[in-house]
Amino acid sequence: MIVFFIEESNKNKIFKHIEVIKDKIIINKKVEKINKKDINKINIILNNMKCNKVIISKKLKDNDILKNSLYSNNINIVNGKVLYKILLEKIIETTCIKNSINPKESQIAFTVNYLDSNITKIIYNLSKTFKSISIVTNNINSFKQLKEKLYNNEGVIITVTNNKRKALLKSSLIINYDFPEELINKYSIYDNSVIINTEEPIHIHKKRFNGKIINDYNISLEKNSDIEIELKKEKFKKFDIKDLTEVFIMQYPEEICNVIV
Repeated sequence: MIVFFIEESNKNKIFKHIEVIKDKIIINKKVEKINKKDINKINIILNNMKCNKVIISKKLKDNDILKNSLYSNNINIVNGKVLYKILLEKIIETTCIKNSINPKESQIAFTVNYLDSNITKIIYNLSKTFKSISIVTNNINSFKQLKEKLYNNEGVIITVTNNKRKALLKSSLIINYDFPEELINKYSIYDNSVIINTEEPIHIHKKRFNGKIINDYNISLEKNSDIEIELKKEKFKKFDIKDLTEVFIMQYPEEICNVIV
């Protein structure tokens, strides 16, 4: 997988506004002066290199024209969302500790429509920890095999439902895996639920909702680990640590143990 880095430079090179150095595209002008011609050149470079994934600097994240153009060109901008889901078990564990949620006495619910290997692993692991697990989904048939496997192999019963009135009413912890805001607000939600939201930021419209919504996460890296040594290098200083970590973990998955949430 080819991933290019795009960053602004403090230098203003009149005849070389855009230059490529190895796997990095450098914009030699101030962020606010970047124009469509510059962006078109960046897209041409990425297309020629057959690159469909980039990491952009923290300052460039504020440039909507650049971001929209990259998206229109089918370029994926790394934003830490994939890492969010990779770290989800750790995030759930930390959230329970910080919010005094005892898994053995609590119900956890997953709002998820699309089954993947990551969510399957997480549900499987947490089924041994939490008092009960509910999967709230529009695609009930997709989760039947997982439900049967847990029961036959582990003797664990999970609930798979799409009952909008009851499904989330008793869940002290809700993991919103892929529901958009409009959809999750169609369900009745326990007033004091803690919601870990891995999608775009959401707001619960219910007036009586007094719980917490965790839309983002913070990480640190184990000191002197391979990932920490690599990502603290000078060439990465303009980039978000979560974006860098996401790409690094894709290449070296064993380093996940050195990511602290």
